[in-house]
Amino acid sequence: MAGRTSSERKDLKRIIAITLAALTLVIAGAVGLMAYAAAGIDRVQAEKERELAQVRLDRTFEGLIENINSSAIWNDAVITFAGEPDLAWIQSNFGDYYADFMGHAVTLVYDRHGELILASRDSEPVSAASEQAFVDAVAPLVAEVRREAAGRHDRPRVSFDAAVNRSALVRAGTDIYLVGFGTVVREDLKAPRLDNDPVIVSAKPISELLIALEKDLAIRSPVLTEAGPSQDNQGYLVLKGAGGVVLGQVRWTPERPGLSVLTGAAPAVGGLILLLAAAAAALFARVRGIVRRLEENQMDLTEARDRAEGANIAKTRFLGVMSHELRTPLNGVLGMAEILAMGDLDAKQRSQLAVLKQSGENLLSLIERLLTVAKLEKGEMVPSPTGVDAVTLLQTVANAHRAAAERAGLTLTAEADSSIQGLWRLDGDYLRQVLDHLVDNALRHTPRGSVRLTARAIGSELEFRVADTGVGIAPSRLPELFAKFVQADDSHTRTREGAGIGLTLARGLVEAMGGAVRAMSTPGMGSIFTVHLPAERVEGQAAAEQQAA
Repeated sequence: MAGRTSSERKDLKRIIAITLAALTLVIAGAVGLMAYAAAGIDRVQAEKERELAQVRLDRTFEGLIENINSSAIWNDAVITFAGEPDLAWIQSNFGDYYADFMGHAVTLVYDRHGELILASRDSEPVSAASEQAFVDAVAPLVAEVRREAAGRHDRPRVSFDAAVNRSALVRAGTDIYLVGFGTVVREDLKAPRLDNDPVIVSAKPISELLIALEKDLAIRSPVLTEAGPSQDNQGYLVLKGAGGVVLGQVRWTPERPGLSVLTGAAPAVGGLILLLAAAAAALFARVRGIVRRLEENQMDLTEARDRAEGANIAKTRFLGVMSHELRTPLNGVLGMAEILAMGDLDAKQRSQLAVLKQSGENLLSLIERLLTVAKLEKGEMVPSPTGVDAVTLLQTVANAHRAAAERAGLTLTAEADSSIQGLWRLDGDYLRQVLDHLVDNALRHTPRGSVRLTARAIGSELEFRVADTGVGIAPSRLPELFAKFVQADDSHTRTREGAGIGLTLARGLVEAMGGAVRAMSTPGMGSIFTVHLPAERVEGQAAAEQQAA
C-alpha cells in the first residue's frame, strides 16, 4: 500500500512537472510568438521608412532638374549667352531665382565655351575660389553633360528634347550636396542655335533632405553618418555618388509599432498564466489579427504620405513653372506693345494699344502678388528698416493712385498730422506696398464719393488710415476679409474686379514688420482700414545723415 502511494505520488509529481513544463512552454511560446510578430512588424516598418526615404531622395533630384529647366529652357537665356554674357542678368535669372524661389544653396553657370562665369551662393554672387571644393567635385559631371550636349547637335532639337540633364550626390570638402545639371537650350526655333550649350549647376545641401524626411515623412531624428554596417532595426539610407562611391549614410530610429503591441498585450500575457493553453491559443489569434490590421493601417499611412508629398511637389512645381511660363510670354507681349507704340498709329489704334499694355501690366502685377503671397507663407519676407520720410511716402502713394481715382470720378486726398513729420525707422518699401494695396482696394469698391488717406504718430507707433465712402462690407465677412482670394462680394453678380489677394498681402507685410491691420465697415456707407506699425523716430545727427543720403 505504501509502495502504491509512493508510486502515485511520483506519478502526481511527474504530472505536475509535465503540467508546469507545458504551462511554461505555452507561456514561452505565446511570449515568443508575440515578440516574433512585434519584431516582424518593426522590420516591415523600418523597410517601409527606407523605401519612403529613397523615394523622397529620388523626387528631390527630379525637383532639382525641374527647377533648373524652368529657367534653362528659355529663348531669352539662349540669346543672352549668344553674345557677351550679362552677368547681372544671369545672376538675377539663375542665381537669385534658384535661391529665392527654389531654395537652392549654390549655383554655377558655365558659358558655351565651358568657362565658369558665375558662382552664386544664397542669392549672392561669390568668387569661384570660395567655391573651389564644389567646383572641383562637379567638374567631371559638367564635362559629361557638355559631351552629351555636343553629341545632340546633329539635328535641330528644341525644348526638353534638346536639354541634357543629370543629378547626383557629390562631396565637396566635408559637405554633401544634392546637385542638378542642365543645359541652356532654346524653347523653339525662334531663338538662334548656339554652337555649344551653356551648363547650369545648382545644388541643395544634404541637410535639406534631412529636414524633409523629418518634416514631411515623420522620420525621427535623421542624421548624416559615415557608411557603416546596416541593421534590421535601424533606419538607414545609403548615399552614393558618381560611380557608386558611398559618400555616407542617413540614419534614424524607426517607429516601433510592434513594441507598442507587445507592451499593450502585457495584461493578456498575465491572463495566459491563468488560462493556460486556451488563453495562449486565443492570444495567438488576437496577435495575428493585430498584425494584419497594423499592416493594413501601415499601407494606408504610406498612401497618405505619398499623396501629401505629391501635393507638396505639385505646389513647388507650380510656383516655379508659373514664374517662368507666365512671365516669359507676358514680357514678350509687353515688349511688342512698346515696339508698336513707337510706330505710326492713329488715335484709335493708340487707344487700343494702351488697353493692351495696361492689361498686360495688370496681369504682371498679379503674378508678382501671387509670388509674394508664396514668400510670405514661407516666412521669407524680412523687413529692412531705414530712415523713411513718412509724409513724403504718403504723398507718393496718393500721387500714384490719383489718376485712377480721377478716372473713376473719385476724390483722393492724403493728410499727414504734424506729429508724423521727420524720419522714422521702418521698411519704406513694405509700407508703400501696404498702402498701395489698401488704397487700390478702396478705389475698387467705391463707386462714388472719396477715398481719404491719413497718418499720425501715437506714442511709439505710426497709424495709417484708408477711409472710403464705398459699398462697405457685411459684418459676417469681416473675420475672413484678409484671407487669401476672399472678396467682400464673391457672388457671380459681383461688379468689382480683383483676385482677392491685395488685403492678404497688406496683412502679411504689416505682420512681417511687427504691426497689425484691422477693418471697420458699415454696409452702404464705407470702410476704414487702420494700420498700426511700431516705429522709432530718427533723431539728431542720424536724421541729418539720412537726409543727406
